[in-house]
Amino acid sequence: MKKKKWILYIVVALLVVLLCLLFVTIFDFEKDSKPTEEELPEVTTDLIDQLYSYLPLNEMGLHTMYTGYYNTINNISNDIILSMIYEYIINNDEFKLESTSIDEMLSSQVISNASDITPLYKVKVSEINAIFPKIFGSEAKFKIADFRYDYKTLAKVDSNKEYFYIYNNTPLNTDKNDIVFKSITKYAVTENNRTIEIYDYYLKCDLNTNNCYNDEEKRLLNSSIKYTENFDINNYQDKLMIYKHTFKYEDGYYYWFSSDIAD
Repeated sequence: MKKKKWILYIVVALLVVLLCLLFVTIFDFEKDSKPTEEELPEVTTDLIDQLYSYLPLNEMGLHTMYTGYYNTINNISNDIILSMIYEYIINNDEFKLESTSIDEMLSSQVISNASDITPLYKVKVSEINAIFPKIFGSEAKFKIADFRYDYKTLAKVDSNKEYFYIYNNTPLNTDKNDIVFKSITKYAVTENNRTIEIYDYYLKCDLNTNNCYNDEEKRLLNSSIKYTENFDINNYQDKLMIYKHTFKYEDGYYYWFSSDIAD
């Protein structure tokens, strides 16, 4: 009788041990099966400066991020999109710019004559395509097409859409004489580091009239500020328009999402 009891105790003990082992195994499996949280880049001043460098200063006064209303990739021009990618390469991946020549541009039928042309670089369309989502995100779209970077710098794509050829031509005639003041005022990190908001002021002053504007296209007159010979932007901090630029995290990068007047 005692022997049967001992056998029963041993069986119960083994069952308890097995149940404990089963519980531990299931718990570890569930713990291991949970996706590990992605480690986001550290938000440093260098990262903020890099993101801020994405925002173009367009001397031609084209519609960019500083318009006084909400902007996304859907309402900035293809010229600005391609100019931003080109500027990214200049600032971060200059080795992607290859040398070119008048003869190559003529033979590639990028230009029809060499008059007033100064070749600068060529860059592969594939490189442009690879950089685009780093600045604008994977869901955005753009078009491979010729673009103007500034008054004298143009880019044309060859017929095979293999290379952009970048060159200087006779500058556009312009009587514009503007000076722009812009600088970061602060930044904020939200949504567990998945969103970065950069705040800055923007002011463009026309040196022909001394009028100053809150936007790139000089539509929004700032009636509180006039440009003078000894102009100091620091004296007008409470009269400046503040913009908010939002960047979102995706696939290892923060991309520009939107720009608007700050609340």
